[in-house]
Amino acid sequence: MTKYFFILFFWFQFSTAQNDSKLKDSLAFELCQIYGFDQGIRDFSLDFNRREIMPKIDTLNFNRVVSFVEQNGFPTRKLLGNRMDIECVGGAVIAVLLHNPHRLVNEQRYFDLFLNEVKNGNLPADFFATILDKYYWAHSKNKETRRVFYGSQFGKPCIQTKEATNLARLEIGLDALKDEDFVDCENEELNMPKQRS
Repeated sequence: MTKYFFILFFWFQFSTAQNDSKLKDSLAFELCQIYGFDQGIRDFSLDFNRREIMPKIDTLNFNRVVSFVEQNGFPTRKLLGNRMDIECVGGAVIAVLLHNPHRLVNEQRYFDLFLNEVKNGNLPADFFATILDKYYWAHSKNKETRRVFYGSQFGKPCIQTKEATNLARLEIGLDALKDEDFVDCENEELNMPKQRS
């Protein structure tokens, strides 16, 4: 009887490992499809109306990423193993979020979804700030010296928004900035922070 128990136990373990590998392959394949769609539309050797089509594809990809994250969490090595080293797997969600920062800045539901991923340790807070700052950088009224709100790879925030910036940074799990981490934007009209709906 014990012999059969061990055989059954090892068969179950082997079967579970195979199912886990198939699930990881399936999730990785889904991310690669998203990445291919996201990057394919940006192939400038193709001739089509990008202004009309790109926002639609970006929206479709964003919705697919949201669905993926709601079902599986933000892609991590724990979820996907070494498959995260494959460019299309590791880069899919990052690329889509950088192409859709307005959805996180303007819509509370999506901000909260990805903030929860930060709190769960799946999404680095500094990268979340980079995604959010991409919006402010792209929509800066000053196109010569673009402005940001959180402080990230896109630049330093304005000292004029210091209090709001530091509150926002604390909300997403980052430390408050010191005065030297800001720039003086003088009398510029700043379009930040945005209120989410």
